[in-house]
Amino acid sequence: MWIARRMARRAGREEFSTGRAAGAPGGRLSVRGAGEARGLRCAAPWGVESLPPEGERVLVLPGAGLCFGTVRAAGVAPGEVRLFSAGGAEILLKNSGEIVINGQSFPKPQGETAGEGGAGDGSGAGTGAG
Repeated sequence: MWIARRMARRAGREEFSTGRAAGAPGGRLSVRGAGEARGLRCAAPWGVESLPPEGERVLVLPGAGLCFGTVRAAGVAPGEVRLFSAGGAEILLKNSGEIVINGQSFPKPQGETAGEGGAGDGSGAGTGAG
């Protein structure tokens, strides 16, 4: 959140607003709320790219020309991750280690603990290091 605040100060505004996605011509989002913002870029973690579908409620920082994502009720437990598309595809990473892909469950292999051997855990596994 500190990055968003810093960008807001540089843009001369400290105000976030919400609105409804109103299309994305040329890959740049338009949002209608109290006013209309056009040509917004969507901020997301590295490796994730998306444009909200039309009508979805979004959080924007108009002065910086950025959309920070959709505003939704949490459909997951704290610590879980859910990826989904407008077409209905879904991947759910559960705290138990279980992975659910389009409703099909894949339990965590026996004997593994959370964080074991994954990228970013310092082991080098999954990174090509070695």
